[in-house]
Amino acid sequence: MKKKLLFIILFIVLSGGLYFADKYAYAGEKKYYPLAETRQDKLRIGIIGDSWLVREKLDSLVERKLSEKGISAKVFSSGNPGATSKVIYENLFKEENEDFSSRKVIESHPEYCIVVAGVNDAAKHLGPAYYAHHMELIINTLLHYNIRPVVVSLPGFGVEEDFQAKNIFSRLSNSGAELILNNGAAFTVKEYRNALTNSLRKLHKENRITVLDFDRAGLDYNGNKKLYADPLHLNKKGYQKFSEFLASGIINLEQRK
Repeated sequence: MKKKLLFIILFIVLSGGLYFADKYAYAGEKKYYPLAETRQDKLRIGIIGDSWLVREKLDSLVERKLSEKGISAKVFSSGNPGATSKVIYENLFKEENEDFSSRKVIESHPEYCIVVAGVNDAAKHLGPAYYAHHMELIINTLLHYNIRPVVVSLPGFGVEEDFQAKNIFSRLSNSGAELILNNGAAFTVKEYRNALTNSLRKLHKENRITVLDFDRAGLDYNGNKKLYADPLHLNKKGYQKFSEFLASGIINLEQRK
């Protein structure tokens, strides 16, 4: 009986260790792949990210907002619901026949690529360093392919509300991680944003990167809950406002040419 109990305890410990190791492990830099040249007939824009891209067809909304301002553009997007910044990075290197591959966005040769990521990093309490590391990998990949990264700073979603809605296992898991990573204190959206800002400074490529300040979109959860379907996701009205924000960012870049 004691041996059986010991075996169960060891199994739980090992399983938990493997789970946390996989969850918090950083991705290494992947090998770039060659691209065929292509002729650009109009402005091309990429969008990569998580579920914020797929719920209301953000690509179509951005195309429409740009068209209303007299800019003809083709938007290529790839969204992966639930994806962390690590997964979004890894999706850039998946073959096109693999689920959630965003390689097609790179291969479309966009001039700009909007990156909407980090909500799941913060929701899963992975930490600012994890977020900054994988955002840097995404940015470096886009720059390698001569695509200007247009990075949306971490959205101000309902972090605390999302945490309270989790099951007991997820809450304990996230609290345990912050105990190790942040002395038990909950990470804030501001800390994630600051980590990205510091990472971008280290890249010394500020003139080749554009950061869109999410706060300027007027979509902070605490002040605009009516624009959210739940603490993690915008509703239809929220998407209209978000797409206008993204289109304005692209228009500003086009006007600076």
